[in-house]
Amino acid sequence: MKYRPDIDGLRAIAIILILIYHGGLSFFPSGFIGVDVFFVISGFLITSTIHESLKEGSFSFLNFYNRRLWRLQPVFVCLLFLTTALTLLFFLPDDLIQYSRSARKTSLFLSNLFFDKTTTGYFSPDTHQIPLLHTWSLSIEWQCYLLLPCLIYCLYRFSPNKYLIPFLAGLTCIAFLGSLYNAKNLPTHTYYLFSSRIFEFLIGSCIALITPKTFFLANNKYLLNLIGGLALITVLCLASFNPVITGYPNYYAFIVCMATGFLIAIGTCSPKNIWSQLFSSKPLVFIGLLSYSLYIWHWVIFSVLRYQSMVETPFVLFAAFGLTFVLSYLSWRFIEKPSKRWKKIQFRYTFVFLLLAPILALHLTDYVIKKNQGFPQRFNNELLTVYQQLEQYKSPQRALCVTDSRNEISMQCIVGSKKSDSKHALMIGDSFANHYWGFVDMLGQAANVSILSQTVSSCLTLPDMYLYDWWHFKNQVYSLCHELTQKYYQMIQNHHYDYVIIGQAWTNYLSANIINNLDDPRSLLLTQERLEKALDKALSIIINSGAKPVLIQSTALNDFHNCFFKHIKSRTSYNSHECEFTYHEDQWFNQLFSKMKNKYPQLMIIDPKKVQCKKNICKADINGVPIYRDVGHITDYASYQLGGLYLQKFPNPLG
Repeated sequence: MKYRPDIDGLRAIAIILILIYHGGLSFFPSGFIGVDVFFVISGFLITSTIHESLKEGSFSFLNFYNRRLWRLQPVFVCLLFLTTALTLLFFLPDDLIQYSRSARKTSLFLSNLFFDKTTTGYFSPDTHQIPLLHTWSLSIEWQCYLLLPCLIYCLYRFSPNKYLIPFLAGLTCIAFLGSLYNAKNLPTHTYYLFSSRIFEFLIGSCIALITPKTFFLANNKYLLNLIGGLALITVLCLASFNPVITGYPNYYAFIVCMATGFLIAIGTCSPKNIWSQLFSSKPLVFIGLLSYSLYIWHWVIFSVLRYQSMVETPFVLFAAFGLTFVLSYLSWRFIEKPSKRWKKIQFRYTFVFLLLAPILALHLTDYVIKKNQGFPQRFNNELLTVYQQLEQYKSPQRALCVTDSRNEISMQCIVGSKKSDSKHALMIGDSFANHYWGFVDMLGQAANVSILSQTVSSCLTLPDMYLYDWWHFKNQVYSLCHELTQKYYQMIQNHHYDYVIIGQAWTNYLSANIINNLDDPRSLLLTQERLEKALDKALSIIINSGAKPVLIQSTALNDFHNCFFKHIKSRTSYNSHECEFTYHEDQWFNQLFSKMKNKYPQLMIIDPKKVQCKKNICKADINGVPIYRDVGHITDYASYQLGGLYLQKFPNPLG
């Protein structure tokens, strides 16, 4: 295929958008669409290469994959090994274990599926410190390489040439409809899915089969220039929009890909048009040549900086971008360019050297890291002590007792007393009720109460309510939450517990997401009214069943997991005061709970903050062991310790 400098210029636009977005700059808040531009370019180049080889009768699958491997794998393998070395230096044991899992999946080109399962979504804050997150797109690229060549080959062999474009266009439409289906039904998963992205490659494939003769605007240079300008403006405008992330890729992605397709097509039909000339300028072509290395290295640099909790000052950002460009140039000059000379080596040697050996090495590394529990001895004795305490109090069963499915309630989710003559209680709520596992275990053992714990992720367990447009459930109700909540209140009425405990991250639900019926209007004021009625009804059901209601207020919600471990990462001493924070009470919920207490004197209210905080100043550790295990949930150690402290200071509410 003849070299197209304008394609490299288009790559430059794509990588600039991505760098600005990942660098946290405000110019292009949707700069991630640069990946879609890359996918269209890939589809175009793959199809062009295969189509020309088929016409010449020289196409070979082994040759195709040999060339692709030598084009992409050398830098990719260097990324995996260098990132592994960096994480061995800087990452805490648990984070190192999670990284090694991701590296193992990345070596198999399955990182998109891995991150889909292990993150709460591509755009969530918990992904900013994952060094290999950006490899999801490379995994999709290789998944496309397994499918698209076979598709093009079969179409060429078994259908007349005149039907190639219509057939590919039809497949593109079907694939796009599939992507829209995923956007609606799997909004937080669709970003990572190959089935949601294949239409982008197919748009590039369709463009590859267009010739000046078949493109109806090929002879109108003025119109081509106008279309090119509109296409470029469209890409830049969409990159500057804020609201394109929900259910992405969606219609926005289709527009981006079509605009990219037009920019490639006008370069095919009229190489000297204004925009192709612009994209062929030396600065853009140079950045385009570096684009693969820029993509490979930039995210590792930014993620490690963020993992080390470095403040992203202008100087730090400038240094990060500078290091990215220097490393990318060296990578291009000394890895990418020399690797092209090896593309004619026999495929079996390529397979062993570039695929099999790295896969085996990373699987072995993963095994060794897990076997040695993340090598905690890399850090000081303080970390070993912390990990021993966390491990001692760890409750493996707890994690199995917060559900996101309709499976039957497990009778193994019991804490507190194990005696045959014990009283019985039911604890319901969201994952923040689940993190009170140790807290209520202490209370239950002291009061001879056996507590069945049943919790649902991000679910407000109050009757007759729906959460709409909530969490993963964009533009729909969280039906599982509603179904299980109704089931719990039926259990309360049927089983006659001695106590029913409700624990929630209460303030998280103060938003315009609560409805009673599907056509209800939504607002914060209406949410407050519905919350009050639902809580009133819940307490009424509990009391009428013969049980005593217990409400557990939230712990002080804050992301001080990173604050505590910052000194360990940097190998410095810890001052407990540096992670203290001021907690501001939620007056509305305090008033609501007081109102319910006045109406139902039997109601007992537990506030863990009374032992976590003093005069609204809250700690991030207890005895030098962290309270938080993530952005808000407390560790099992903290849960047990807070339970013990509560019993020392206050009467047992279950006694």
